[in-house]
This record gives sequence, structure tokens and C-alpha cells, in this order.
Amino acid sequence: MGNVESRHSSNDFELTVRAAKELEHLLAHEFGAQGQGLHQKISSAQSAAGLPQALVKKMRYLATLRNRLVHERDFNAVPDRERFIRNFEESKAELMGIVAQRGGRRKKKAKGCCVIV
Repeated sequence: MGNVESRHSSNDFELTVRAAKELEHLLAHEFGAQGQGLHQKISSAQSAAGLPQALVKKMRYLATLRNRLVHERDFNAVPDRERFIRNFEESKAELMGIVAQRGGRRKKKAKGCCVIV
């Protein structure tokens, strides 16, 4: 399986924030997800794209740990880094696989355009 931690920050705060930012970006730009944070974007993409429940569960685990690290005073480390990294890598790969299956990036809606016939 290899050493997955070598590509990721050794700092748990940086690890969780970067993972959340990456998933938020994918959900927003590839699935049109909207919302303030990762949990809201997951819900948005789940409704719009019908994401598999197992994928949603993995991403919610990541979002919850990120939120606990950032907001809970006495929570200062990811309890199982290997699991966190594995869930992140699997989630990212599965999202990219869904994008590839549907033939690439989602089509973006043009803003401020109209067609007059």
C-alpha cells in the first residue's frame, strides 16, 4: 500500500484543512455543490448528483474531524491519521471517477448571457 503519509502534511490541522479545501473545490466545481462548508457541499452534491452513500459517509467523517480540530478546544489531533488519509484519497479518487464516467467536467452555466431569436 505504501506510505501515504509522505505526500501529506505531518500537522493534523493542515492535513484536515487542506483535505477539506480539496474536496470542497471538487464538489463545487465538478458537481455544482453550494454551501458554506464541506458538510453543506456534501449535502448539495448528494441531492444534485446522487452520490453513493458510502462516499458521502467517508466525506462526512473527514468534515467532522476537520470541524472538531478547528472548533473544539481540547481536540488537537486526528485519532487515526492513516484512516483519515485513506478516506480522503478514496473520496477524491471516487469523485474524480464519477467525473470521468460522465465524460469530464460539468458544463458551467453562462452568467449574464441571453439568446435573442
